[in-house]
Amino acid sequence: MRDWTSMVRARMGALGLDREDEIRAELAEHLEDVYQEARRCGCSDEDAEARALAQAPDWVDVARRIQDASQEGTMISRDTRTLWLPGMAAVFGDVVLVLALMQVMPADLWTDPRAGVQVAIASLVLVAYLGLGALGAGWSRYAGGSPRMRLLSGLFPLALHLAIVVSAIAMGIPADRQTPSGFPPNFQPGVLLALFVAPGIAMAIGTLPFLKDRPDGVLVR
Repeated sequence: MRDWTSMVRARMGALGLDREDEIRAELAEHLEDVYQEARRCGCSDEDAEARALAQAPDWVDVARRIQDASQEGTMISRDTRTLWLPGMAAVFGDVVLVLALMQVMPADLWTDPRAGVQVAIASLVLVAYLGLGALGAGWSRYAGGSPRMRLLSGLFPLALHLAIVVSAIAMGIPADRQTPSGFPPNFQPGVLLALFVAPGIAMAIGTLPFLKDRPDGVLVR
């Protein structure tokens, strides 16, 4: 007789729930029933075991669903915990970053023609956006978010950046048409690259370490 309880524990990992042992026992009992039924139908030992394990093809997803079911009725929904809260934390960090850069760096530094200065500023900003992506994705993973939720949380500030880009382009086009000192011609690609594409790539890279589940298999709430 197979030790389904040990197999469930090894594959599903720790859940951090009060009824954890009871949940594992119930799932192990279900797998045993499927296994025995397959054996009665003439399946080999290996085929019967495969049929039983097919009941839970994704053990991480099974653990996550059990956690969600145990948390029904709580005031904070799963989407709030795994997307909105970490995403808004990343947006808040983005706002703080922008305000800090405006306070610390003088305006003439941003237009300094020296390539070394521009590279240093760009590197500093992109490293900060790596941190923002990691903040959103890491918080989401800690809350039990799926890899998709973690990625979206890390990229959440892009919504703010998109609004800034659209506003800048909308205000810049009339200025360019009406005054010789307006925005330079075809400035839109540069604005899009500097305010949306580059930060988005940096934040996406920052989420990468958190898109996989923890190596110990533990899912935290």
